[in-house]
Amino acid sequence: MKKIALFMLLIIGITASPAAAQGLFSLFSSAEPKKTIRVKFVDGDEEAKDEILLISIKGVIQEQDNQDGMPFKIEKDLFENLKNDLEVARKRKAVKAILLEINSPGGEVTASDIVYQQLKKVQKETEKPVVAIIGTMGASGAYYVACAAKKILAHPTSIIGSIGVLMQAFNLEELAHKIGFKAITLKSDKTPMKDLLSPFKEVTPEERAMLMGIIDSIYNRFIDIVSESRNLSREQVIKIADGGIFTADRAKELGLIDAVGYREDAIAEACDLADIESAALVKRVTKKSISDILSDMSAMSSGVPALRSELRRLIMENGTPQLLFR
Repeated sequence: MKKIALFMLLIIGITASPAAAQGLFSLFSSAEPKKTIRVKFVDGDEEAKDEILLISIKGVIQEQDNQDGMPFKIEKDLFENLKNDLEVARKRKAVKAILLEINSPGGEVTASDIVYQQLKKVQKETEKPVVAIIGTMGASGAYYVACAAKKILAHPTSIIGSIGVLMQAFNLEELAHKIGFKAITLKSDKTPMKDLLSPFKEVTPEERAMLMGIIDSIYNRFIDIVSESRNLSREQVIKIADGGIFTADRAKELGLIDAVGYREDAIAEACDLADIESAALVKRVTKKSISDILSDMSAMSSGVPALRSELRRLIMENGTPQLLFR
């Protein structure tokens, strides 16, 4: 992908005049002298004057790492897309509600919390309700995000729950000993925990106690959010917040969702909350930037770029404590 992108830029630079090159870039660029909000019809009542804005949360919820040595983002940035979508919700008067479609196994703690807070904020500022509908999966951090909605629906075959916090790291101490690999770590006596979760040593009792304090604190925040959002007592939530997953029907019995249904049911619920009779479900559209084109090309190609990215992440981050909603 890097070679393709560099080749494209080389051709533009060699064959085009400065004016023509600028024209080519503006053809693909999303930057405009004045931002124009545009939407396109997706579902619902196409003739309705009122609209419901569709926002999708798909895949692992995380901040994108775009340090690939390229001036373009191969992966679409979750926060950037969300920011642009919420700008439509704020500025477009025809939009009366937001439909949040979720299909995600969860992700990073902070990333999930940011998405949750942004959705809560837009509802408070605009008084436009958010209705969430869970697709294949709405687990852990994805369910955390869903709790920002006024109502949560799920497909009959959805997997829901996994309420909890996870921290993982590798321990390669025994393997390193077997192959004759020795790690040398230098640290001050005043910072005994500086090599916390090093893959080349066991976790000490003091380190474990400190990490468990962090995990329990974030777990309690998750419990509070579910309790407040779902109008359940903390005791009720704690009983089911053991990391387990549930079917849609069971999640409804437990109070984790409001109803089992489909997109049309979620649209009807959004109309009811927004006090409108019917609405067109719309989504934001923009001019495709070079970043978007490369992202689409990457998605259409084999899984090698994604595999490479994941392998790099594992290698670079195996010794770094990571808090995950998964």
